[in-house]
Amino acid sequence: MQRQFFAIYNADGSLSGEIRYLIGKLSGASECALCDLSHGWNPFGREVWRQSKEALSQLVWLHRDEQPDALRAFSEGLLPAVIMEEASGFKILMDAACLKACAGDFKLFEQEFLARVGALIGDSMASAGPNQTREVDE
Repeated sequence: MQRQFFAIYNADGSLSGEIRYLIGKLSGASECALCDLSHGWNPFGREVWRQSKEALSQLVWLHRDEQPDALRAFSEGLLPAVIMEEASGFKILMDAACLKACAGDFKLFEQEFLARVGALIGDSMASAGPNQTREVDE
């Protein structure tokens, strides 16, 4: 199995989900560092994200309610996150704290993502540090 990478928002993709997230964000009850990276306050996405996401074509962007069942079971309570799937299962590549540390800077996110992927495939890029893993019963 070839590795797959998923960027999963801590928000639902339906219209009602988007409205709930917006209300939560305005009231301070909801946050999603991945949403801040890709969209900020722009419902169509930040320009830098729209221009750069093609360069990260190996990264599949999903809302919480768009995940396949196995991925949803793994990611429950861990969102937002960037998750890698390989033959041995799912692993957290970038957790919510890592995404928040990017402070809405998509270029910093892109750099960190590529460094972590590089570290996984033995590239000489910066070390990714420990990955969080979790077993999922199917």
